[in-house]
Amino acid sequence: MIRSQVRQLLRDETGSLSILVFALFFVLLISSLGVVDISDNFLAKRQLIEIGEVAISQAAHQISLSRYYSGNVLMDTSGADGAQFRIPLDCTKSFAIFSEKISISQLRGERITIDDWSCANDEVNATISARIPILLKLPLGIGTDGTTISSTVAATSIIGGVRP
Repeated sequence: MIRSQVRQLLRDETGSLSILVFALFFVLLISSLGVVDISDNFLAKRQLIEIGEVAISQAAHQISLSRYYSGNVLMDTSGADGAQFRIPLDCTKSFAIFSEKISISQLRGERITIDDWSCANDEVNATISARIPILLKLPLGIGTDGTTISSTVAATSIIGGVRP
């Protein structure tokens, strides 16, 4: 008698739809949290790139007057109009301006750090990063407290006119 009641309970499908709905809701909830986190990281990276572009463009305008007036300039033949000359950069001033601009900038209230810097051939490159807090914290300590966003920006000096 007990065996027949157990078999009947196991064959009864009452409530199976609610379990399926709960499972699908849970999968949808986790997926939406992931999409929100990925979108937030994408926007943070875009903001970091914008901050870096402003700083690197100001750094690329630091002219080395001694190289400029001595005629020690590089020729750039990539333009369609023929050979043009790049205005030489003062790498020391460029780094000072770049680090000053980055040091006063913040990404979502967090400090931005300079991971790499190079200045060669009248071109400046920099890698910057910031650790941002996550947008949605999961309960029970699941996940991390933040994400590190990194970006590389570069610029060349302004182009002077064609030299005779």
